[in-house]
Amino acid sequence: MKRILTLAIGAVLALSSCTRLYQPTGDGRIPNTTATEAELRKHVTVLAGDIGERNHYQQEAYDRATAYIVQEFERMGYSVTKQSYTIPNNEEYKSAVGKTATNIEVRKPGTDPTAPWLVLGAHYDTRVGMKKWNIHGPVIEGKTGTPGANDNASGIAALLSVARSLKNVPTRNGIIFVAYANEEAPFFQTDEMGSRVHARSLVKELGSPDKVMGMMSLETLGVYSPRVNKKRRSAVAGALVGLHDRCDYIAFMSTNRFMRMHGGRSFSRKCAQVFASVSRFPVRALAFSYLTRGIAWSDDWSYMKEGIPSFAVTDTAYMRCDDYHETSDTPEKLDYREFAEVVLGIDAMVRKLTNE
Repeated sequence: MKRILTLAIGAVLALSSCTRLYQPTGDGRIPNTTATEAELRKHVTVLAGDIGERNHYQQEAYDRATAYIVQEFERMGYSVTKQSYTIPNNEEYKSAVGKTATNIEVRKPGTDPTAPWLVLGAHYDTRVGMKKWNIHGPVIEGKTGTPGANDNASGIAALLSVARSLKNVPTRNGIIFVAYANEEAPFFQTDEMGSRVHARSLVKELGSPDKVMGMMSLETLGVYSPRVNKKRRSAVAGALVGLHDRCDYIAFMSTNRFMRMHGGRSFSRKCAQVFASVSRFPVRALAFSYLTRGIAWSDDWSYMKEGIPSFAVTDTAYMRCDDYHETSDTPEKLDYREFAEVVLGIDAMVRKLTNE
């Protein structure tokens, strides 16, 4: 019976999802990625190499990562806002209780103050030591976690690169860049998730989710070469819904609540179409209906819960790479040439979206 139920749920999920492949429609020119590669490598090396595991169970490293991101934004000329909050008393959080988590936000105003904002975000914390790579607890204090090169120094590196590139570029829509605390377990999909705190406060500040055109979560972006996949059974499930175990695309993955069925899907498809017009990289847009707590991707979940169209931009390495959530997720493993081309595509896509 349990097996039949599992198969039935799998069939429902497959039917409720919809994957669309967008092939490049631009001029096909090969971009010069040299400078962007160097920039991305630098950020990933500092965060995942020099600093390493960074979370509330390695608080000194967490604080160093916070300071580094603030410093990089300030060097670009941005005014940084720190959104701090205290981890509440919960036995699952162990020694993290009472510590201060910090979201790091900068804003680039648009030329039209009535136009909705675009949010670009990425989490900078890393996976703490747990019994298995794919569970949400309990925390095993003293057990080494991941240095988090791909998950998610790559997302922060992309965030910083796009923020620097767009700093002095006029855009009709304003852009909010955010580096989030606490995306990883044991905080994932809780009120202590940094993006949950930010999404709620943003809607409260603006007065309506309609004042945000959408949110993009930059989540694991640096893996494109073939990888060992001895432990990742999800690669098989991924293929059933159009996320093949190949390294020749970037995925835009959204989750839709029943009350706003087409929000994330429509936004991700629109962005995929724009991305395909400005990059040589194929993009696959996939949407799931929000059936259970488990069908969600990353920080985009927090904005979906607030009624804001959102999706994760990802290399899908968590489905096909044994370095994910492991101590082997180190800077030298990333494919910086392809990574840089994807980031240049995201940059060009954001420019086009915010100037329509």
